[in-house]
Amino acid sequence: MRDADLRAVFDRSVRRLARGVPIRKTIAGIWTPSPVSVIVQVAALLREMGLVGAAAAPGPVVDAGTGDGRVAAVLSRLEPSRPVYGIEKDPALCVQAAANLRALRALRARGEVHLVEGDYCDVAAYESCGLDRRAIAVVVNYPDGNQRRLARFVAAHAGPDARLCLFTHDRSVEVDELALQARRDAPVDDGPDWRLSVYAARGVAPRGDESGEALRRGCVPARRSHRLVAPSGLRPTGFVGDHCGVAACSRR
Repeated sequence: MRDADLRAVFDRSVRRLARGVPIRKTIAGIWTPSPVSVIVQVAALLREMGLVGAAAAPGPVVDAGTGDGRVAAVLSRLEPSRPVYGIEKDPALCVQAAANLRALRALRARGEVHLVEGDYCDVAAYESCGLDRRAIAVVVNYPDGNQRRLARFVAAHAGPDARLCLFTHDRSVEVDELALQARRDAPVDDGPDWRLSVYAARGVAPRGDESGEALRRGCVPARRSHRLVAPSGLRPTGFVGDHCGVAACSRR
């Protein structure tokens, strides 16, 4: 599926949800639609750093605060065989994300996305879909003021080899609850470059290495293989594998 198809689906989504307003207030924070082109660049950086893609260690990817599903869709397209979970607390956004993923499925998008309606810092959201928090490989988030709360949740509940990946155009965003492992920039044509910051659930890498080279050199101990827990309590509305599997929103 082409990037243009992704942009078309999510441009329509913005028109429905934002109604001309660039920031939408949600029940848990704010929603600002990140440009699809930036998300594609961030996904490519994650693959270069060995966090997603065929060469990465196994484990689900969680898009914490999935909004209209755009980040989850791009990550799922990048590696169709890896389960991607989009967790969103706002009911309207969750419904729109399901509609967008159905639209992508109609375009024969590859990948598997499970949508869960709930708080990404509440264990109940993970339990509702049978997702083993200790098996999670990567948590992706656009910081909207909840990043420190999310960092504390990752530190307390994710496995020791999990990574929290924050991407934002606000280059001042940092969290102190986890060890900064790498930083990479995603350049854009208009405006400041976006920044991807990768934090380790357990501090194992030198903080001074901001290029991601520590990940590639193997300075970080290899992640253990985890047994993936099959999702339960979700009603798939699409095919899994060759097509984008859209799971119904699971209310807590």
